[in-house]
This record gives sequence, C-alpha cells and structure tokens, in this order.
Amino acid sequence: MDEILTNPAVQGGIAPFFIALVIAGLFYRINILAGLAIAAGFITTVMLTTGIAFEPLTSTRKITLLVMIIPFLAIALQLIDKYNDFTIRFFHIFASAAVLWVLWPVISNNPSIEMFFLTLSYIVYAAWMMKVFLLMNEQPAIVTSTAVTGVGIAIGGSALIGASALLGQLGLALGAAGGAFLFVQLIRKSDEDSGLTLTMTSAMIAALVLPAAIEYAQVPWIVLPIIAIIPLLAFYPFEEEDRVWKNTIILFVGMGILAALAFYLTTQSAGELLL
Repeated sequence: MDEILTNPAVQGGIAPFFIALVIAGLFYRINILAGLAIAAGFITTVMLTTGIAFEPLTSTRKITLLVMIIPFLAIALQLIDKYNDFTIRFFHIFASAAVLWVLWPVISNNPSIEMFFLTLSYIVYAAWMMKVFLLMNEQPAIVTSTAVTGVGIAIGGSALIGASALLGQLGLALGAAGGAFLFVQLIRKSDEDSGLTLTMTSAMIAALVLPAAIEYAQVPWIVLPIIAIIPLLAFYPFEEEDRVWKNTIILFVGMGILAALAFYLTTQSAGELLL
C-alpha cells in the first residue's frame, strides 16, 4: 500500500481525481459545496507528498494554507450574498497580495530591476486569474471545470519539465480535480452555475503555483502569459445542450495547443522532462 501511495502518478493524479470525484458527485446539485472538490483534490496531493505542516512556513506551505482558507471565504460570501463589485476587487487584491507573500523570500533577496518587473508580472497574473475565473461564476460549471483542467495540466506539466516534482504534482492535482469535477458535470448533464467555491479556489491555486514554478524551477517567464490565455478559451459558447461533449473536446484541443507550447518552451529552458 505504501508503494502505491508514494507513486508520483497516484499522488499528483489518481488520488486527487478520486477524492474530487467523490466530493463533486456527492454535492453536484449544491455548487456552494461541490467546489470543495478542487481544494480537496489539491490537499490530498499535499498530504501524500509533503504532509500538512506549517513550520517552517515555506512557500509551498503558504500555498497550502491559502488553499485551505479560500474555499471557506467563498462559501461565506455565497451564504451572506455579498458577491458584488467591492468583493470582486477585494479578491483581485487578495490574490496579488497572496503571490507576494508566497514569493517574498525570493523577492526580498533579489532587489534588482529584473526582479521588480518579474514581481509586477506575478501580481498582474494573479489578479488576472482571479478576475477571469470570477467571470465564470455564473457560467455552467462544465465550462469552468474544463478551464480548471486545462490550466492545471498546463501548470503541472510545465513545472515537471522545469524540474520541480512537487510543484508539478500540485499543478497536476488542480488539473485532476478539475477533470473529476468536469466528469461529474458531463455525466449528470448539469446546468448548474459554477459558484464562488469552484472559481475562487481554482483561481488561487493557479495564481500561486505557476509563479512559484517560475522562481523555484526552470519554467521560463514566457509561460506565464501563455497559460494566462488558457481560461479565456472557456468562454467559447455552449448554447446547444446536445453539443456539450463536442464543445468540451473543442475546448481541450485549444487548451492543449497552448499547453503544448508552454511545455515546448519549458523544455528549451530546462533541457529535459523530469520523470
């Protein structure tokens, strides 16, 4: 059993997919809780790799802490019905501040012009991912979960190629959890809105893991804007119910092209795939 649980494919793919599938399946009609599947899948990978610990508070542990907090903030917002322009702007700022906090050990030790512009790009990227995913809040969960899957695979694959097994697994955990959520939506033919729990949690993971991979692995900066484009493809129209599967495949093809470009550029930078 220990041999199975220490397998990287199980830790970063199979286990988070299964856990997210169970939660998404149990709460598929309650989007305020179904979105917990994303956080649960991510935390499953953390538990199987580094374990849950917060001392010392490393960058990856900061990411874990934020991912544990953000779903409950989202649930609270939905319960008190306070989703408005102010809260949207607040979480744009929150995501930007979060990436600063996560990467502060690197930023503070490199007071250069290059790091200043890199930091600025991370701030903009984090706010952008939060903005784009929050725009999906009232879109069908099928759309958002497709974007989550594509973004997670792109980030995780890039981090693995960039020689960070842990960050690669965390990114792939996002993709696996998104895939499980998508699978449930497709099977149930659900037309439920995405909800804040799904969108905010996914945005936070995407906003933090990729900048960390750029700083702590060999993922080139150019991957940042490429992956930032991926969730935009999720706004492809899904008007016809009988074409949901076809539309989903079309989305994955588009996202796959962008992910492949990110992988190629990372390979050129890092040299070879980390297996």
